[in-house]
Amino acid sequence: MLGPPGRRGARETRAIFHGVRFPALFVLALTLLLAACAPAVEVEDTGAHLQPFTLDPVPRDQRYVIAVPSFTVGAGSVRIGSVDLSKEGEDFYRELGSGVADIFIAEAYESQQFRITERAEIDKILFEQDLARSGRVNPATAAAVGRIEGAELMVLGSVSEFGVETTGGGGRVLGVFGGSSETVTARVAVEIRFVDTNTAEIMAIGRGVAQVSQRNVSVDIANVMTDLRVGRTGTTIVDYAVRNAIRSAIESAARSLPAKIGR
Repeated sequence: MLGPPGRRGARETRAIFHGVRFPALFVLALTLLLAACAPAVEVEDTGAHLQPFTLDPVPRDQRYVIAVPSFTVGAGSVRIGSVDLSKEGEDFYRELGSGVADIFIAEAYESQQFRITERAEIDKILFEQDLARSGRVNPATAAAVGRIEGAELMVLGSVSEFGVETTGGGGRVLGVFGGSSETVTARVAVEIRFVDTNTAEIMAIGRGVAQVSQRNVSVDIANVMTDLRVGRTGTTIVDYAVRNAIRSAIESAARSLPAKIGR
């Protein structure tokens, strides 16, 4: 005997779902299990990028003409890992200061704030007068040299800090730093003074500090330092730290520099 249509329909419906429910739940459980076993994807902001200038461009006829001799680099300011390179020869620091000055010129041009004179002759004159060593550049003398070369402002720069280290302890002096599961950090600080070539007055001061870190990266410090000493930059965290520190110093000094009027 058949039961009432409504009751039979209900039983048939339960039978259908009873046959389908478990396979569906099994597939869902399997999917969740596979997802749990999949490797996690970690998105990390390494900070390894170039900071853009935020200054408004200055019309060319309103830009100061600047001269940029080599930066000074203190012997104790450069550290690679746990090693102090203060025993490196004088040429090492002079070449690094010259390279950083070349990088500064490129960044100053990029900032659209200044017109820039050729610095080769300035370096030559200062070196001949034994003024190009660390702490030996006198603002009044430098201003006079800059005036001779047609500059309105002389930029006296220094590297007060230059360090590269790794949390994993890997790497060697002027060798390859970093590697798997290590974080390499580069920190650079530069200071600049804009000196009026007519009065030797310091017109503006800027200081920039940049620190860039990156995980799971290897940095060939030997190649990076070789490039920096001839004014070349690449895309390593050390290059970004140098350029970002310089850009920060330019921004700081340019904002406090009086507008060029009647010169």
